[in-house]
Amino acid sequence: MTGREEILHLLAKYNRYLLGCHLHPDGDAIGSLLALGLALETAGKEVAMVLPGGVPETFRFLEGTEKILPAPSLTPEVIIALDCADRERLLLPEAVFASGAPVVNIDHHLSNSMFGDFNYVFPEAGATGEIVYDLLAGGGFTLDKRIAEAIYTAVATDTGFFRYSNTSSRVLSLVAKLVAGYGISPSRIAEEVYEERSYDSLRLLGEVLSTLRLSADGKIAWMALSQQLMAAYSVPLEETENFVNYTISISGVEVGLFFKEITPGETKVSWRSRITVDVSRLAAHFGGGGHARAAGCTIKTPISQAIEQVLPFLRSYLAGAGLKNTAGDEKKRV
Repeated sequence: MTGREEILHLLAKYNRYLLGCHLHPDGDAIGSLLALGLALETAGKEVAMVLPGGVPETFRFLEGTEKILPAPSLTPEVIIALDCADRERLLLPEAVFASGAPVVNIDHHLSNSMFGDFNYVFPEAGATGEIVYDLLAGGGFTLDKRIAEAIYTAVATDTGFFRYSNTSSRVLSLVAKLVAGYGISPSRIAEEVYEERSYDSLRLLGEVLSTLRLSADGKIAWMALSQQLMAAYSVPLEETENFVNYTISISGVEVGLFFKEITPGETKVSWRSRITVDVSRLAAHFGGGGHARAAGCTIKTPISQAIEQVLPFLRSYLAGAGLKNTAGDEKKRV
């Protein structure tokens, strides 16, 4: 594992930095990318923050996101991956690696493959944004309200706005410093992230909830979003990210799943759990990863086949883990 001083030396030594994050970026990915990029830029560095698909609408309220570009604008001396567990999910064009620039891997996923030349990975951190803050504070970087809001958003979203088990005393201490020191508004950020939804987004949620299924013993709940249904509504894919939380809100459910058909032959599966099941291990079986209570994977099959692969595996796992009676016909909650 690379030490903090070594990372800070890399951030001080060079002048040109290229930053990227993972596919389908969430609040932690966007916030970490923006916070580090703005801090380096404020320190006089040349910085390219790159997201080929653009910033999700949900996070465009953050000041500075207009600086995030769809393609690299420089030849880097250092490449920095943020909140990305493996290189295959890194949102950077493969050509950028031809420069031979060292890759710095900053992350908090337990499933991280340590793909960087320098790996600064701490699974005990509540979010990658927490790690970025520690680096910036330790390196004497100047923070401003833009950077503070980006870090707050990163940490708040990855802890479920301080509801998940990764909400530690360190996390609470950090966000208290940000609120007190930079005058950011937790209520405004929560409203921007969770309360601002389009009419079509809510209509689509209603359609997705109609697909809700529950295993016979009530331990597993799942929903599905097909390509056909997605095409009927003008809703960006990122606006469906939190739909999975409805599955785990059902009393008695141990594991909740949300199947999203990204293309006719590719399905993204979001996993959630309560206390007893580490879904990062289950998602890893299908090439994914994440956290103990929230994980994801992508299966290269149509949605119906993905469901047929995942559910028997999950039932078998839960039965072996002592959560019996998971097999059997599902029932529908209406």
